[in-house]
Amino acid sequence: MPTGITDAHLHFWSPARIDYFWLGPHFPLIDREIALDELEPQRLEAGVSQGVFVQASHDPRELNWVLGELDRFPWVGGVVGWLDLTAPDLNEQGKAFMRDPRVKGVRHLTHDIPDGRWLARDDVAAGLNTLSELELSLDLVLRPEQLRLATEVVERHPGLNVILDHLGNPPLASGDLSAWASDVSALAALPNVSAKVSGLLTRLAPGQDKALLKEAVETAFECFGPGRLMFGGDWPVATQVASYQETLSTLARTLPPLDTAETQAFWGGTARRVYRLAADPAPGVQALSSLEVRR
Repeated sequence: MPTGITDAHLHFWSPARIDYFWLGPHFPLIDREIALDELEPQRLEAGVSQGVFVQASHDPRELNWVLGELDRFPWVGGVVGWLDLTAPDLNEQGKAFMRDPRVKGVRHLTHDIPDGRWLARDDVAAGLNTLSELELSLDLVLRPEQLRLATEVVERHPGLNVILDHLGNPPLASGDLSAWASDVSALAALPNVSAKVSGLLTRLAPGQDKALLKEAVETAFECFGPGRLMFGGDWPVATQVASYQETLSTLARTLPPLDTAETQAFWGGTARRVYRLAADPAPGVQALSSLEVRR
């Protein structure tokens, strides 16, 4: 059993300070100021000892604000921020970005922009080369239909550390995972790609049985193996359908049988390796026997 979990995918935001183009009244439960203080008692109860913040905005002001906020939360040891991958001075921006050792990678909200082939642009390819040279990772957040294009693009950048967020958003509500399973398998065949088991509960239709969720997770384990998969809570987005503890417990019940080493990898080791986090979890966090019992 792990002595603490690493949550590889969490957010917080401030619409009063930062522009979030995707956030609005259509997300009534999370369209507000959300501070990491709200997560503290929940993550301690769940036994989460480390975390990775992932950007939620294309506003260049977000990163500096986030880093300042995280000074109060040393358990969050990794930050995935936003950079304009098409900027001609990306190399200089990236180097400035990395002055804070917590900054590990970059993400662009590819699934929320109108240009479905944005990843294939020549100027984006140049940006991905720069990320690789700087040893910054790339978090990919995609619609399921973008997986094939992502595979083509990532195949051209074998030195880039790529993390697929939310398993590529399998279309759970549709009831049919066949196309997604084929496409995610092709992406997983590339050895520089790992993935997060995150953001899945919000893909279910209201009242939908969890059987397809389990199928998606089992497919991911078949494709990636526990050595390239990691847990992500997707807080606070996931709170629209479940509490933080419920998210962890539900995902734990979908996992295939894992030995001790595989369990450690999924709940922490993979994230610590991929995001180059400190090896030891933050002190003062209880062991996660309660989570295992719920499984």
